[in-house]
This record gives sequence, C-alpha cells and structure tokens, in this order.
Amino acid sequence: MDHINTDIIRGTLLNSTNTHNDNNNNNNNILNDSIFPINNLPDDILFEIIANLPQRDRLTCLLINKRWYNIAIKLLYRRIYLNDSNVVRSDFINIAINWTLIYIPSFLNEDESREIANIKLSKLISTLQTNINILESIQWIRINWDLDANLQKKVLNLLCSKGKSLQRLENVTDPSCNNIIADGYYSSKNLISFDMAPPNSLPELTVPENYIPNLIKYLNQRISTHLSHMTLFIDPLKLFNYLYPLKEKLTIIDLKLHWRREFYSPEYFKSNSSTPKYTSLTDVFDIRTLKTLTIISWNESLMSHEIDMIKEFKKFKFLEDLSLISIKQDRSVLMDLFNKLSNLKRLKMDFLEDYIPETTNPQIFLSILITCKKLQFIDIRFEGIDSPIIDMTGNKFTINQKCYCNKCNNTFNEVLRKKIFVFPIDYYLTDVQDIAAKDIFKMMRYLSLLPYSKACDSYPSVRTQPMNLDEFVKKMNNNLANYRQHKSQLLNSPRDGTESELNHTHENDTEIHNDEIITLDTMTAIQNTATNPNATNMEQLDALLSSRILNQRQDNKVDRLPHEPLTKMDIINLYHAMIHHFKQTYFTFLKGFPELRFLMLNDIPTIAIEENGERIFHPIFYHYDYTSNLVGWTKNLYSFKTFKGNVDQQNNDDAVTRRATFM
Repeated sequence: MDHINTDIIRGTLLNSTNTHNDNNNNNNNILNDSIFPINNLPDDILFEIIANLPQRDRLTCLLINKRWYNIAIKLLYRRIYLNDSNVVRSDFINIAINWTLIYIPSFLNEDESREIANIKLSKLISTLQTNINILESIQWIRINWDLDANLQKKVLNLLCSKGKSLQRLENVTDPSCNNIIADGYYSSKNLISFDMAPPNSLPELTVPENYIPNLIKYLNQRISTHLSHMTLFIDPLKLFNYLYPLKEKLTIIDLKLHWRREFYSPEYFKSNSSTPKYTSLTDVFDIRTLKTLTIISWNESLMSHEIDMIKEFKKFKFLEDLSLISIKQDRSVLMDLFNKLSNLKRLKMDFLEDYIPETTNPQIFLSILITCKKLQFIDIRFEGIDSPIIDMTGNKFTINQKCYCNKCNNTFNEVLRKKIFVFPIDYYLTDVQDIAAKDIFKMMRYLSLLPYSKACDSYPSVRTQPMNLDEFVKKMNNNLANYRQHKSQLLNSPRDGTESELNHTHENDTEIHNDEIITLDTMTAIQNTATNPNATNMEQLDALLSSRILNQRQDNKVDRLPHEPLTKMDIINLYHAMIHHFKQTYFTFLKGFPELRFLMLNDIPTIAIEENGERIFHPIFYHYDYTSNLVGWTKNLYSFKTFKGNVDQQNNDDAVTRRATFM
C-alpha cells in the first residue's frame, strides 16, 4: 500500500471516528453518504485494514475507541523487531509493515544507537510486566544479539513463561537462554522455532567446557516433530549422528545453517559404530517440507564437506527460497545446484573473494536465468552486462555513461565532471583515499547510505552504521576537501567576504581555474602521464598543478573548494543515474523473470510496478519522483540470446568473474 492510499485510509478513519462519536447514542446510526461506514465493518475486516497500515498509523488507531484499540494493539505487538540501529523507511511504498520497530535517529553513532535501543527495550519490558494483554499478543520476536544480554534474558523470561501466543523466537544467540526457552510454560509447548546458539560471538574463541553437554540437554528438551524453523551452527550430519540421534526425519520448513569452524572437543563426536547412521542430508530433513534455506559462511573458503552439502541440496527440489550469504563462489557447484531448483521463488546471493564482495559469475547467472523462471524476489550483485559508472583501468579512473537522457546528461556534466573529476589529475589513482573522494557510488555502499535487509519486502531495512542523506553529503564534501587539500587544489576567499563571495557559481570557477592552470608545460605533463602513468610523470603533473594554485594564495585568504560543494539533490541525481546506467541489466531481469516483483541489484532495492502495460523497476529508497528509462523494454532488441552469446565468449577468460567491488 503506497503512502497516498495510507493517507486516504487515515482520513477515512478520522471521519468515521467523528461520525461515530456524534451518533454514539444511536446504535443504528446512518453515516453520511460521502463517508465510508468503516465502523460498520466486522472485526475481521477491520483487522485486515489495520494490518495494512504502517506502525505510526496503527498507533493512531489505538486512540480512536476501545474497539479499535483492542484490534490495533494485537497487530502492533504481534511481531516485534528489536533493532539496535536506525531503520530506513521508503519514501515511495510501505514495505515490511508487519514489524513493530524501535525508533532510533539516523545520525547517531553505534554506541549511542545501542544505548537508545537498550533504554527502549527496558521500557518494553516494563510494559510487558504491567500489561498482560500486550504480552499475550506477541507471536514472533526477533532479537539483535548486540543488545544488552540481561535485557534479552528478561524479555525472553516474560515471553516464554507468560506469552501464550508466542510461536517464534528468532536470532537467539546466547546459550545461557536455552534453559529459559526449554523450561518456559508456553515456549516449551508452543514454539515452532529452534535456534541453536553458538558457543561465542566469534568462532575463533575457546568453546566453554559445558557448551556441548548443555546443547545435548537442550536438543533432548526441544527437538520434536512440530518444529518448522531451525537455525544450526554445527554441521547437521555431525549434530544428529553424534549429539542427538533422530527418531524420524525432521519436517523443517525453514532451515538456516551457519558455517563456522569452532574447535569442539573430539570426545563428543566419536561413534559407537563404524558407520554413522546419517550419511546424507536427506536422511535428516524431509525433502517434501523444506522450502526455505539460508547458508551463512564465516569462512574465507569452502571446505570439502561444505561443497558436498551444497551438492546435496540440489536434491531438495521443492525449495522456494534460497539465500547464500558471504560464501566463496564455486562456479561448477552452483551451476549444478541452480539447474535443479526450478521451483525457486526467492533468491539472495552474496559472494566474497578475499573478504571483498564479488559479482556473480555470468555462467551462474545464466543457469539461474534459464532454470529459475518462477523467481519473484532476487538480491544479487551482477556486473556481467553493464560495468560500473566509475571504473578503474590500471591506475586511472574511467567514467562510463550509458544513459543519455536529459537528467543523466546533466548529472554527468554538472556533478561528476564539475564537482568530482574536475582536473585531469583527478582521473588518476595515487592513494587509496582517492576512492573515498571520487568513487561516490562505492561510498554509497560503504557508508551505508543504502540500507541492508535480509529481505527488503518482508524485513526492516537497517543501516549497518550511522548515516543519513545529510551526513552522507557532509562526509563526501569532507572527503573531497581533504583530497583537494592534499593535491593543493583548494582556492582562497577573503576571510571577511560575504556569503555570495564565498559561494559563487562553479561555472565561473571552472573557467578561471582552467584558463590559469592549463598551460603548455602542464599539457605536456598530462600527455606524458596519459601515455606513461609512472611515478615521475605523476609527480611532475602534481607539482605543476600545485604551483599554479599556490601562487594564487594570500595571507588574508581562507581555503575553499574550487567548485560548488555536493548537495543532497546531487546525491539523489547520482543515485538515479546509477539505476539508469544498469538499463540493459534491468532489461535482462524483466525479460528473463516474468514473475519478478522485487529486485535488489548491486545493493539497490527496486520494486516492479506497472506503467502503460509494462513492468518497470522503481527504487524503493530515495525515490524523489524518480523517472524510469525502461519504458518500452518489451520492444527492446536486447535479448537473452545476446547475453548468452556474450557469456559464451567471456567464459573463455575467467577474468570476467574476478571483478570485485571496493568495500
């Protein structure tokens, strides 16, 4: 439901409330014909209406009357996401509205954010202690493991002992909570989720001596046939062969596996017989029930048993939701896997190479494109068709422009070329900090301007570090100022100058600056550097440019940028240009996946909406009246065959799979 519809409903609620109050003495009141009689709807319909409202509007519904309060309070507390950092909301659509969140400002640092989250968690605990109706409304709660451990235990104690509606606990990572869950009056009977907590926050830490004995006890208390969601930190075959032999296969619907290399005492993993009971994952999990699989790797490379595990999952042909997080990309293994998973509806892939995010191999993508036609949600990093706007060739930055609409032309000319790549030397990489100043698209990712979500349509989108649009603009301008100071490119202004003198237009700046700097000697140095970009030539060019600028300085001047600073709209326009840039890639997804609704391409979340009979991707965040360049894609000549031909040609050289993205 978009914000316009929400406003309409909000207005209807208020109008209906006023009418209801005016006619309170008349049980059969007839509402004004111009106002929808929402109070005459049955509770189940009213429940569905409120369920489609975002959190702030559900809070408003609590104030209408007792009937609305009783319905809205159940929805408000039904599913709680205990976040410890800022959650980003879309300016285009309401997404992941089923969660109730902790509000945390976007500009605070991590410690401040966590402090606020813990304070609000304390207040939630107080509310649950004094209001049994709210406590009994909670069905599902997701805990962030960075929250205060004692507060986590307090809320779990309340929910497990008195939360009669509780069905799911997610992300419980403290082993000391095992007894709370296993012994809770309601959790021991009603929980359909099993979270195996790891021994420590990091796998390299020493495993406590009592961890495995306590885990065995917890397994005996909790494993049953009615479990549907399971999270494990030990290889399932080792776990169920040695620590808890099963009586029958587990009918798990949702399975999450963490691949970590803990050093457990070998005494617990010795078999009494020569042959283990379970030799395959199909011996442990029922193929017919497993629909959702998440694998999270904590390792730089795949071990042989992990590769075998991926190969085994191709037998689970009924899988509909697959997430591969931070794993090493193995082309042949993954191609074989996707060739068998024709029923996939959701796919999330995040590959790492030397701890750096890696683009999806074109052959793997081709396997997905051919087989997985039912996909509705895709989260992928893929640059096999369109290379980035700012790329590197040797030690030189290159700017690739693929969309030439008026808005993109203006953004490339007025922002990229007049504020970032202003001088010839700006195109050369001389220090790693140059990336922070110039590759603004990688910095959007690195500084968390774009939020992260397990699934942007169904989970809240959080920032992995404090940042918002204002802070991002400030940070990028600081990066530019530091870079230009290092290159002696800053200009001077009078200390007592007026604001107009200190911030005159960058068009004039560029003309004057270029006239003064680009001399015959400088042009010779630029040509030498372009043909032979060695250290001597770079130093010569740097010295020439620096001397020209330094000669302009006076004692009564202050340094400033030689161009206008970046603005918020500059960032928005660059973000939109980045989406326009991947036009051919978006065409491929639209044509290849006819049921695709959500696409998170290279960390950019988009939603497909219908425009003039075509599905068109729009950005979920920072929409700002975005205009798409995908109109007419159904008639576009770019085709699957063209992409397949390119892949066949590229696969002669594995270099195409090695393109990494700076973190």
